[in-house]
Amino acid sequence: MTEKTKKELNRLYMSELVTALVCGVLMYLLTDSTGQPLDLRLLIPGGVLIFIILQSAGYWYYRYQLLDNPHNPIDWVVPLFSVLKKVNLGLFALYPLYLLYLVIFQGDQFFVTMNIFGLILYGFSIIEYINYYFYSVQISNLKKKVPSELSVELSTFEKKH
Repeated sequence: MTEKTKKELNRLYMSELVTALVCGVLMYLLTDSTGQPLDLRLLIPGGVLIFIILQSAGYWYYRYQLLDNPHNPIDWVVPLFSVLKKVNLGLFALYPLYLLYLVIFQGDQFFVTMNIFGLILYGFSIIEYINYYFYSVQISNLKKKVPSELSVELSTFEKKH
């Protein structure tokens, strides 16, 4: 592989790490600026989003490491992503369940500003999940449904096992 590819992979995993850090800081600053405590309405969707972004960073770092040592792939990484893909689905269920709890038991706590931000983060986490595990979500290829690199690797792995 070329040095250009290596730099691109380095840029990808570093930018994902920075994005995860920025998301965490923004969540904190949002609660600090509104004077509200950091609660589950923001922590659940924000935590899921950061978790998925960190998975992406791990995947790009794995690909970066493969460039240095292509004949010795790390055998446990792709199976781990296969498990994480399923874990993410379980995590996605937490926020709607929490919102349902708020509607039923604490109706006055449902219509607050933090729920709007939580829904935005939840939407971004779903988009990121689709982007990494299914199709590359970019404006230029939305109609084409180009499979992401991780989805190609996972489908190859799942066909073998």
